[in-house]
Amino acid sequence: MKILIATDIFGETPSHLALCERLASHHSITSLSPYEHNPPAFANESDAYQYFLQSGGMDNYLSRLKSLKNAGEIDIALGFSAGGAAVWAGQHLLPSLKKAIAFYPGQIRHYLEVQPVAPWHIVFAHYEAHFDQNHIIDALLPKTALSLYRAPYRHGFVNPDSQQFNHMAREQAIGCLLQSIDAVEGDSFANYYEKFGNTRVTD
Repeated sequence: MKILIATDIFGETPSHLALCERLASHHSITSLSPYEHNPPAFANESDAYQYFLQSGGMDNYLSRLKSLKNAGEIDIALGFSAGGAAVWAGQHLLPSLKKAIAFYPGQIRHYLEVQPVAPWHIVFAHYEAHFDQNHIIDALLPKTALSLYRAPYRHGFVNPDSQQFNHMAREQAIGCLLQSIDAVEGDSFANYYEKFGNTRVTD
């Protein structure tokens, strides 16, 4: 499988690269971040977000997705936070996409008109402090090929550089990704992920 992994606003951190390496033993991995060069070490999410905005924000991220030379070959896309939103907004640029999984992609609130071109699994945080997450979920519910979940953790729980990081939650999420990555069809991700108490919003 050819897999795209899109980072959050912290970029290609050691934990992100470790995930890429873990999957690269059996798959062809393409890593995508919002930045052309490695960003500085961030003290917190606020600093990372300001740097993300100064670097062009979502428009720049989508431009970088569009410029991927192997975009037409990607089978599966994984995205975290802004990376998940970039893949959602630019999924039409991935004509071979068979499945996508995104964790807390809050920025998709700006792209709610997009229709899924492949089955999606979207894991929302327990709640978001800066916008109404329920509005996003309500807008997405009528769409087909879409499974939504609400994890009992805060935004950033997969990223060790986030203040909201939760080691157990990261291990659960990565474990589910590894087990379901080859199941291009069906609800294998749902079957794994719900076992850990992550409420599935859709039927």
